[in-house]
Amino acid sequence: PELVLCIPGPWASREELVRSVAGSDAGYLFAGHILMEMETRFGCELVFEHADPRLADAFKAAGPHWAGSEAMEAIAGHASVAYLVGSGGSRDNAEAMMRAGAALVEAGGLGVKVESTGIAHGPAYWLDLCDGLALLTAHRALVVFLTGQEVYSCGMHNFGLPDAIVSPAGGDKGAAAELLRTFTHYLFAQAPAFEDGHTFSVSEGAPVYRVRAVAAIDYGPDSLFNNPYGAWRLEPVLPEKKAHWWSKLRH
Repeated sequence: PELVLCIPGPWASREELVRSVAGSDAGYLFAGHILMEMETRFGCELVFEHADPRLADAFKAAGPHWAGSEAMEAIAGHASVAYLVGSGGSRDNAEAMMRAGAALVEAGGLGVKVESTGIAHGPAYWLDLCDGLALLTAHRALVVFLTGQEVYSCGMHNFGLPDAIVSPAGGDKGAAAELLRTFTHYLFAQAPAFEDGHTFSVSEGAPVYRVRAVAAIDYGPDSLFNNPYGAWRLEPVLPEKKAHWWSKLRH
């Protein structure tokens, strides 16, 4: 699946962007329309476009955790937009795309919107996430949790993994989102060999869930949110009722 990053910036032209990247000493070079990391030879396509008047609102909708900040307000003054287009489907690919996005941020980029997830991050926070990739920060950068009648994750396809869905117990959507955050982080960090019918619990003594393989959420034709790896549905396992002591006397 494609992983697409949207990065608005101050660059008046593509040539100015190329010069800014070269001058940032981030270890990247351009080969035609490909942005390449010199050390690893990882490359992704760079699509350069002029300013988009809708972009500020799109960033605010996708980045509520930094709405109202000076960094968010700066998006409205962008001169151009760079889109990085590459392959997701694995942790290595996802982290390489994140580093490529960081190279554009270091060259003046004003923020990063993950088009294949629907989340946006401020420039300083994106650089922090990229600095902490060994601490599994890619999960925080590329996965979101959405609430409706059900709670579900979006973005795990960036790592080549299924998303997750759960019905909130007692209507507590916040607790359901935290459950999925823990579950999907476990998938990302440990790559467990789950099979349909296996069980999961966040800790000893916590509620137990049976994991069922289901189709992923359908976001419509050609949506970058669609997960070809499917999803895991977490179904609560009800505790067995203990028999009363007198029932043991029955024959």
